[in-house]
Amino acid sequence: MKSSEQELSPIGYSYDDSVGMYYSFDNNVGNSSQITIGDLVVVREDHFVAGWALVERIEHRPNSQKILFCCPGCNKSNPRFRTTVTPAFKCDECKSEFEQSQILQRELVVTEFKAFYANSWQEAVRPLSIKDPLVSSALSTKSTFSSIRPLSIEGAQRIIHQISGRNRQPDFELGDEIVNIAGGHVEVITRRRRGQREFRLHLLQRFGEMCAFSGEQPAEVLEAAHVVSFAKTGLHDRDGGLLLRRDFHTLFDRHLMTVNPSTWQIEVAPSLSKFETYRCISGNELLVEARHRPRSEILQAHYVESQKVFEVAG
Repeated sequence: MKSSEQELSPIGYSYDDSVGMYYSFDNNVGNSSQITIGDLVVVREDHFVAGWALVERIEHRPNSQKILFCCPGCNKSNPRFRTTVTPAFKCDECKSEFEQSQILQRELVVTEFKAFYANSWQEAVRPLSIKDPLVSSALSTKSTFSSIRPLSIEGAQRIIHQISGRNRQPDFELGDEIVNIAGGHVEVITRRRRGQREFRLHLLQRFGEMCAFSGEQPAEVLEAAHVVSFAKTGLHDRDGGLLLRRDFHTLFDRHLMTVNPSTWQIEVAPSLSKFETYRCISGNELLVEARHRPRSEILQAHYVESQKVFEVAG
């Protein structure tokens, strides 16, 4: 068994990745030749472990063009980007500091690979930071320069146990052969909001496994709700999010449930009063500590819109 951790560079060659479906890399990436069909991969996205899967097939594309962004001092690739310090880039190899305009470009001919794993993908339901000792102790190498880093079998199992939200082992034995069986599924293209996974994991880290309306719930049914529609802003505002059980999230998005920003009490549309599940929480206070509540001014817009929907829905 081999495992890998995906690490994206802030600059440089842009890989065509879809976190829950496939991972792209090339033969210039360390450990690229070690990835084979049947491997267990643990995938990173931004600051969290995103999930895990088994590699089902690998596509090859030889003689592809790639541009490397290199340090102007030592010509090593992918200098480190810094968000709070100027100059913005620093080379960990020769310690040079420079702006993006000074970065050198080098062309390479590479073989591109795309490892597919969508059918076995298991998304993380509990947050696990990539800086957590559980992750670092699982890595077989401490090198930070390779985007594909081997994990120990025991370490990978511990990571899966932590992020899966269940107290059992994966539904396979390590070393099982992967067999593709035709039929039963069709391949489709799905759209996913960028950053939605990390937004949810951040809220889980912030609130714990607690629905803001109904209290403690299994992590598997908790979703990240935007107080202001993501479709309107295109932003994942961490101070404007609530962790809600899946059905509450749906009703909240449809303005059939809301929170009064003056009293912080939950209000439910009259049309839902016949359902005990929702009627019993009407008037309850939002189950979020005062310091973690969404800003009242953004909650106000949701509340006003919900009152209109309440009147129409009856």
